[in-house]
Amino acid sequence: MDSLKFLLYTLARIGLLIAVTAFAVLVGNVIYPVIVSLLPEGSARDTLMNETLRSVVSFVIILAFLVPLFFDDGKKHAAYEIWSSVNITLTLIFMVMVCFVPSIFRDSFEQGGKASVFYEYAYFPYLWLQKAAGLDFVVSTLVGLGLIAGGAYGIYLLSYKRYAKQHPVILGGQKRGGVQTVEEEDEGTEDVNLLEE
Repeated sequence: MDSLKFLLYTLARIGLLIAVTAFAVLVGNVIYPVIVSLLPEGSARDTLMNETLRSVVSFVIILAFLVPLFFDDGKKHAAYEIWSSVNITLTLIFMVMVCFVPSIFRDSFEQGGKASVFYEYAYFPYLWLQKAAGLDFVVSTLVGLGLIAGGAYGIYLLSYKRYAKQHPVILGGQKRGGVQTVEEEDEGTEDVNLLEE
């Protein structure tokens, strides 16, 4: 993958993460509560309306979008032989940093202002880590993004290796250190007449 394609690929994945996060926040804070409100009143409804559970729903939605996407990326990069562990690692690092860095400056804004509302919603998918694990806002954001990036990286490698195993000829796997076949070994040797002195 050349520099321009890598840049475009990285920017596209960063933009997608931001868009998916916005959609996940919309579902967790608007759509999901509306659906749950249709249920009969009771303990089950109150439990489903819990803020921590809604945050988990938002987090799962992000994974549900990104995991299949990176699985497909791994397969395509293997097919076109443009796979690079360095490139995919850098892409995921940039994705994490773009979303994580703003969280560092949350406390520098006045509480109750517009900025506070932004942080409350933008980082809602990671609220469950604060509630369940007792993590700080910044730490929970980093851990949440790290889990997403780790899952994306793992599924990307799994997809690549799976495709490489299914298509060794296309990837030239046997000619790049693979086991030689009997025919290949025979081509590199000459017949020797053992009866000649």
